[in-house]
Formats: sequence, C-alpha cells, structure tokens
Amino acid sequence: MYFARKFSRAKWWPKDGVADDEIPADAVTADLRTTMNKLSVWRCERGPDNEILEQGLLDAALALATAGDRIDRLDIVWFACEEVERSQLVCQDSDGRTPVAALVRRHVDICELDYHRLGKVATVVQASIEQGLCKRLTEKRVTQLIADAVQNERVELDALPPRIQDGVRKLLGA
Repeated sequence: MYFARKFSRAKWWPKDGVADDEIPADAVTADLRTTMNKLSVWRCERGPDNEILEQGLLDAALALATAGDRIDRLDIVWFACEEVERSQLVCQDSDGRTPVAALVRRHVDICELDYHRLGKVATVVQASIEQGLCKRLTEKRVTQLIADAVQNERVELDALPPRIQDGVRKLLGA
C-alpha cells in the first residue's frame, strides 16, 4: 500500500542557503502542515508489480481535489506505507474530508507527530520526490477527473463546492 498527499513541487527544491541534501523549511511548513499533531494522507493500493495503481492515485487526487474550494492543478506525491512504518510513525484510519463517499474511508492520519517525527515524514516525502514518485495533474485534468466522477455517479454535483461545480458544469456544457 502507498500513501498519497498533495504537495507544492517548487518548495522541495533547494534555494539560497539550503544545500542539495537538506529539506527547505518552506516545504515542511507549507506541505506538511499538521492539525492536532496529525498529518492527513490518502491510501492507494499496489498492483501486481508492486507499483502504485493508477486508479488508486487518481482516487486520492479526486479526494484531494474535491476537498478544496476551487479547481487547481494538483501535484501529488506517494510513498510506501512501509517507509512510514520503518520510521516508527503511528498511523490511524480516519474518515477523510471529501464529498466522494466511497473515498472517505481511504483516509489515514500519521499521528503523534512532534518536531522530530515530522522530520522523518519530510525525509520520506523528499526521497519519494527524488525517486520520481510524484505526478502533476493539470487544472484541465483535475476538472475532467471530477467531471468523470459526477458522470459516473461517484459524487453528486450539488455536493461539491460552488466554484468546483462551476468548473465541472462548464466542462460538461451544462
């Protein structure tokens, strides 16, 4: 199994005063923001070749995109749950915040985080980015992903935030 999370690609590349092997503070404070010492991630399944399944990744992207208030491009990073376990981090299933009912239970919190443990998460995320375990979905692709979910009755259009509804309606010509 993999965990997936939205990230800001540009924040993870070293800038002035940050060495190539260091993690920029902006990446941690922007992309690994916690609530109640928990970090939200989405569970994705592995395929027979031990790689992430494309549909699992798209489901995580759908959950992330529909939890926002507008449609934007989406950069998503994934990392093996074994890497989290190897770092001795605690994971707990929890209901995710998404209007896509079938995805709510694919949400996981990495819990009991402190400064040191959050650094372990940052190291895992950085390693995944360096290995190319990340993908960019354009705004158009994200809109299409949500529109497909509406057309396939995975989510009700009215359950989406107004600005997302507008983008989906425009794409569908409705």
